[in-house]
Amino acid sequence: MAPKHSRKTETGTGRGLLVAACIFVVLAVGVLVLAVTGRLRPFVEQVAPGLAGKPDVQTQQQDASSDTATSQALEPKSYSEYSWDELTQISAKIAAAATDNEGLEIAREYNLADATGVPVNETREVVLDDNTLAYARIVGFRHDQRADGSGIAGMTLMVSMLSEQPMEASNTNEGGWESSALRSWLAGDGMALLPDDLATHIVSVAKATNNAGITADSASVTQTSDSLWAFSAVEVCGQISWFEDEFASEISYTAGLDAVLNAEGTQYPYFASKGVTDETGGSGGALALSYRGSARSWWYRSAYPLNYADTSSSSYFFRVSETGFPSSVGQADSTSGVVAGFCI
Repeated sequence: MAPKHSRKTETGTGRGLLVAACIFVVLAVGVLVLAVTGRLRPFVEQVAPGLAGKPDVQTQQQDASSDTATSQALEPKSYSEYSWDELTQISAKIAAAATDNEGLEIAREYNLADATGVPVNETREVVLDDNTLAYARIVGFRHDQRADGSGIAGMTLMVSMLSEQPMEASNTNEGGWESSALRSWLAGDGMALLPDDLATHIVSVAKATNNAGITADSASVTQTSDSLWAFSAVEVCGQISWFEDEFASEISYTAGLDAVLNAEGTQYPYFASKGVTDETGGSGGALALSYRGSARSWWYRSAYPLNYADTSSSSYFFRVSETGFPSSVGQADSTSGVVAGFCI
């Protein structure tokens, strides 16, 4: 039997060899990491936190520059080929531009606008949660303000159609868009229809609307915060003179009704480029939209502000007709198509 001191010596020698082997392996892997990446610090920090000390400012700046370069490496392609994440990155660049012209130049650089700054006339498919196929197109750049006060949204889009819904649960336009059933539906079930890779990028913006109903006072136009919204009549048609054209010769005509409608925003460039006005749906059937393959009328968020001769006209909202004519009305509790705007 070997002496006890001999066993201790053998055990100590074995442990020493094991430690040496571990050190050799760590050094070998470290050399390999350095050879492949040129950066040893991340490996050292992982193996022995704190051993490498604090990174210097230059290293931090290099890391930040590397991340920025990755973000800026986005290559231009067609609108439909971008992912929603990529479009959101581009939208952020457009929003961060110092001027509208610089923002439009960025949109042109990424093939999202033509030489005049008008959004490209392209759509992309959006498969809704109920398997309905909708279509999204860009309608404007730097047009809407973020509801949280953080600045302008880079890109505004239109998706059509999400569904068929009534504007109100009961037949009244009292309270306008702000208290409407359609607004509540869009914030809940409507948003849930969108695929996650789109919905997660949508930002809330401020929308101006007549939130009274029957009124000739532009002060009735107030702001709401919306992630999905129905377009106002003026956002689609541009300046409106519907009431002056129809009622100005009548004794009962009330001035200010068109002013209420015109206070609900400004026309998006896409609709302007298509020649849409308050009298025509423009070229190429720009406003003639369908739901599940069939032509449908679709809602504006604009309430019909006149109670004509004390009739039941207080129950109407404006909408686009099935044929794409820009001016028609529908009873608030009737069903029309839902075309929604959103910003990323």
